[in-house]
Amino acid sequence: MSYKAIATILFDAEQAKTVLFGAIQLAQHTGAHLKVICTGVDHTEIGYYYAGAQAIAVQQNLDMALEDANKLQFHARAVLEAAGVSYDIEVETIGVGSVCDFVCDRMRFFDLAVLALPYQDQSTGLDVVAFEACLFDAKRPVFMLPYQGSAALAFEKSMIAWDDGAQALAAVHAAGPLLAAPARASIIMISPATNVPDRSDPGGRLSEVLARHGAKVDIAILAKTDRSIAYQLLSQAKKENADFMIMGAYKHSRLREAILGGTTRDVLRLSDVPVLLAH
Repeated sequence: MSYKAIATILFDAEQAKTVLFGAIQLAQHTGAHLKVICTGVDHTEIGYYYAGAQAIAVQQNLDMALEDANKLQFHARAVLEAAGVSYDIEVETIGVGSVCDFVCDRMRFFDLAVLALPYQDQSTGLDVVAFEACLFDAKRPVFMLPYQGSAALAFEKSMIAWDDGAQALAAVHAAGPLLAAPARASIIMISPATNVPDRSDPGGRLSEVLARHGAKVDIAILAKTDRSIAYQLLSQAKKENADFMIMGAYKHSRLREAILGGTTRDVLRLSDVPVLLAH
């Protein structure tokens, strides 16, 4: 398995500093074709304007959205040409209420989506919508990048947050092209359940599969020492000098995590390393 086509969607120039450079580096590393969707969003609220002004306001906002999208395209093309990757650019203007459907329709045809981490201080509502549309509606794995400008990425060592669940396994399968030789992977299990099939050898079956793909694998089983598993995972990623983390997303429902909190939501909010997620 390898990535043949990856895609990213840009909403503004500040976000592009992170997402575009990260997507380019991922395309360079895997040899994949990169699709860049430069999007201008019309924030017009239908019915908000007084009678007679609606059509004028809609057209003005559409023109502004198209101008934003064209600016993104100009910037993206210059960066992509310099990078020398296989790419194409799509320019679109969409209404704010159509972002979810638009993202789902575009991203469902790609092996992997590259997006900015949602829920962080610099994140926007569009980051959240794009992430959830990719993960749940398009059912695509997503490689999430923290807002750290154009910092160089590495793909030599990954950390797998493993709980023997379906979501975690889906994430490992999605990360396959990044786990082949000569990559290194650490399988991290925090207070693993005692009733799982491989309880006598936690993470052993996953380690065996990854080793067959040529990855160098080690396993660490940790006791839960922090009130938040997310904090412990991110601390371990730092200790391991992991280039990125792999984890299953939303073992509990989105609504439950939004109200009560949860590992996925906390990682997305706090992570300063890239995270590959699948559901």
